[in-house]
Amino acid sequence: MNDKADEIIKDDVLKYERNIFIFKIIAIVICYTIITLGLNFIRATAPLWSVWVLIAIQLTLYFLIFFICYQRAERCGLNKTIGSILFIALAVLGRVENCEYFIIPLTVIVMIRYSARNRH
Repeated sequence: MNDKADEIIKDDVLKYERNIFIFKIIAIVICYTIITLGLNFIRATAPLWSVWVLIAIQLTLYFLIFFICYQRAERCGLNKTIGSILFIALAVLGRVENCEYFIIPLTVIVMIRYSARNRH
């Protein structure tokens, strides 16, 4: 009886952690997209200091996407070294040309699927 209760609690905690991860990553991606679109819209006409502030916020959100995915992958059992190399490579690759439009959605979708399958 106690094992069944422990299993139910463990399942609930895993679902809670997964849902928090999904909420955080989607919220950050939405904020990143809004900042990026807004920055592209006002870049030519806005004062230089405000553009640089938005660029700093945009870069912070960009790297936060990969950091949160790395933390979740580590929680799901991915080796720290492999995870570090993988997510740093994805973050750097995403900054090349317009690869971020491919890298960010792919990373988020893969991590949500990987997180949903996790039983750790």
